[in-house]
Amino acid sequence: MTLALSTTLPRLANKAVWSFNDDGTLMDLAAPDPKVVRFDEMAKRLAGIRRFNGRGIPVAQHSVMGAQAIINEGGTSMEAAFFLLHDGHEYVLGDIVRPAEDLLSGILGTIAVREAVKLAKAQWDEAIYTAARLIPPSLWTMKHRKLVKSMDDRMCRAEAMAFFGAAAARQFPDMPIPKTTGAFRCWGEAKAEEAFFEMARSLIGRDNIEAQHGIAASARRR
Repeated sequence: MTLALSTTLPRLANKAVWSFNDDGTLMDLAAPDPKVVRFDEMAKRLAGIRRFNGRGIPVAQHSVMGAQAIINEGGTSMEAAFFLLHDGHEYVLGDIVRPAEDLLSGILGTIAVREAVKLAKAQWDEAIYTAARLIPPSLWTMKHRKLVKSMDDRMCRAEAMAFFGAAAARQFPDMPIPKTTGAFRCWGEAKAEEAFFEMARSLIGRDNIEAQHGIAASARRR
């Protein structure tokens, strides 16, 4: 089950917050909308964002390796697609890292910052999964929520150990290493972009992606 692309999601703010798309059109970050999403742009942007505040692998690589690990461990293509897009909101909002959230929350002495970030990510996730013709996160089963969260946590621990040494493992609960295809070596942007987009076409469907790109071309603000 998916939401129709015509579904209207709640605005995040009354005033528009404009951001450039790769094609020069504008996206209102305060108005999550499945019709404006493009997966080729997502692949490119996530390939250019490195995890751990620029110190880790590209987000696109993290998403591809985690999705492949789900398949390697017996998961379905749909479950792999859920993981592939779980950080898709970063292509719109950027990587708002947890330490920055913690710092801002500490300065303000309130959970408002954390809740605002959580809401923005969640609403753009709804738009992105709807654009992919997948079940949006708000309608996932508990099993699927746990699967994506568990793989994300396991990937995070394995990446931290690979880049920061075994001592980094002490910052995480003991978890099994994901059954990835290949070691945790940083891919270049071009490889990460190509791998993400190719897996998206495989898991979401080439026809769906092409149709979505046509919808975005008509729906974007010029």
